[in-house]
Amino acid sequence: MPATLSKNIRKLTGPVEHWVTTYNAGYWGFVKKYEEKWQNEIHPGDVFLFHAASPEYITGSGSDLGAGIIGIGKVGAKSTKSEPVWWEELHKEGRNYPYLIHFSEIYWFGDTTTIEDAPVSDKPESQVRDEARALSENKISFGDMSDAGYRIPAQGSIANLSSPEKLFPLLQDRLNSATVVQDPGTGKTGERMSDKSNDSAGANGRGASNLRDRNRDRNLSPEEVENRTVESQQSVKDQIQGSLEHEEALDVFEDYLVKRGFETGETKHSDILGTNELYVVIGEAKSVHNRNASGQIRRGLGQLLEYTYFDVKKDTSRNAKELTRCLVLTQEPSGGSREFLQDLQNEGIYTYWTDEYEVKGFSESMDRLEAVTS
Repeated sequence: MPATLSKNIRKLTGPVEHWVTTYNAGYWGFVKKYEEKWQNEIHPGDVFLFHAASPEYITGSGSDLGAGIIGIGKVGAKSTKSEPVWWEELHKEGRNYPYLIHFSEIYWFGDTTTIEDAPVSDKPESQVRDEARALSENKISFGDMSDAGYRIPAQGSIANLSSPEKLFPLLQDRLNSATVVQDPGTGKTGERMSDKSNDSAGANGRGASNLRDRNRDRNLSPEEVENRTVESQQSVKDQIQGSLEHEEALDVFEDYLVKRGFETGETKHSDILGTNELYVVIGEAKSVHNRNASGQIRRGLGQLLEYTYFDVKKDTSRNAKELTRCLVLTQEPSGGSREFLQDLQNEGIYTYWTDEYEVKGFSESMDRLEAVTS
């Protein structure tokens, strides 16, 4: 499981009518007592589930209003405000929510086609109730969570989640039909960012690089610095999809080892470690697609080398056994990455990928795996 997503996914809880404001404004707010948590524990890139509780400040009740997860968003920035924007602030003389987190990306699970793009201050209570009901459609209910063997805490405005990956199958199902909002509050709704490949070398993949003079000019303008940013950010949907693919690939690879008599497990470093009397197999899995293959492979190889040191070379029960290092991908590599990985077999690093419930790999890699598991 990619540690970053599991570590940074939490939940926000508030009455369902408050989420109508989030839909229109693209942010969520906290009361004064959460100022320190807002300041020190929330950062850009953090992911939050949107838990809508039952209505508190509008009339109406029933299972069609709140009581479940209605969306998910990624934090982009923070700010403060002084003016009232939530229904509670506007009409009930309730608490103020001055500490804001702005979302750079939101997925709404409900029917957003009927929600007016206007602040709740311009809407009558009946409209806010109807729009809250629309946001509640297709929610992940507590019954759905119980069926999946997992429940989020119902209380607390903000809370960490233990093993949130157990919810990923439910989230993936909702994300496939969700309304996507990029840069909430700007009106850019219902669109996905176009897929862009990181590999631009054409059908032959990456070839040898030409040597060029280094640019030693440190006096770069902000525009030039921005243009030098080449690593793309994964969307929440891609992260969750990648996490599921990652786990499925590990399951298939582990089953292969177990069926051949290996004792297997994971460590705080390695995705999978298998041993028998003579051999130790260490594996690092990566979810890859056409936009992230180069970066994921590079990252996986670095982790494989590092984790070999900690989990094998420094362990007296393993370091005397013959080692096989395995990069496990979710799909077959292509182009320059394929050529590079084939060459790494000469360095004792073998590449595999999963196809349904079958482990596949380059012929030399498969020969190696069969040799140590037969």
